[in-house]
Amino acid sequence: MGGFCLPSVLLILFTIGMSSAHSCEPQMLCPSGWESWGGSCYKLLEGTMTWQDGRFKCQEMGGEMVAPSSLEENNYILSKTLDYVWINCNDIKVEGQWDCTPDNGGYRNWNPLHRPHGGTSRNCAELIPSWGGKWSDYPCSKSDDHVICKGKEVVATQAKLKQWRLFASCLTGHTLREIPTSNVRACATECDYDPICRSFNVQHFRSGERICQLNKITRYEADHTQFVKSKKPFTCIYGEK
Repeated sequence: MGGFCLPSVLLILFTIGMSSAHSCEPQMLCPSGWESWGGSCYKLLEGTMTWQDGRFKCQEMGGEMVAPSSLEENNYILSKTLDYVWINCNDIKVEGQWDCTPDNGGYRNWNPLHRPHGGTSRNCAELIPSWGGKWSDYPCSKSDDHVICKGKEVVATQAKLKQWRLFASCLTGHTLREIPTSNVRACATECDYDPICRSFNVQHFRSGERICQLNKITRYEADHTQFVKSKKPFTCIYGEK
């Protein structure tokens, strides 16, 4: 048994397809629907919105609206859409002093022919594809810009999985969202990334399909009838910290 990284109590994971159970190497993961680039995770939100709405939606998802910190990252954002994109930079507090959140190291990419116009009506920055990704300032209430969120990759290791208590049961009636998954570790990572997630289920079907269900509460906060044991071994795995 010397080659195993998991305690014997977690051997149930082998039955639900945790193919990397023999490896202790850390794995960097992004949540479902996010794309990995340069050590971070990115997600283009659907539709267009105001600067404030975009910033709020990204924070709700556990990230921040992107503020490129280099020409390479700026070009990566440019490659994601042909439409205007809000940048998480503003001079709302002090006119002319542009604050980027999170701190992007002072990188700026203003169009030299259209530097910030100044004035309290144009306090938010946007990236303009037709200008080759250069920035300009616009009213924050402008609602036809796209938004790209940025978040940190999550380090998924066997040691981190040990933080979760696993049961051959399911919590019903409190699902935030469902996504396809490959194994328990990936589902645990999704829950770690979601600021609202408190626990998770991994449903395993005869077809081989696995569904990760993120829950907004734990079994202790639910009615006892909602915490249901699997009818057959390991058809559902529940995890909580």
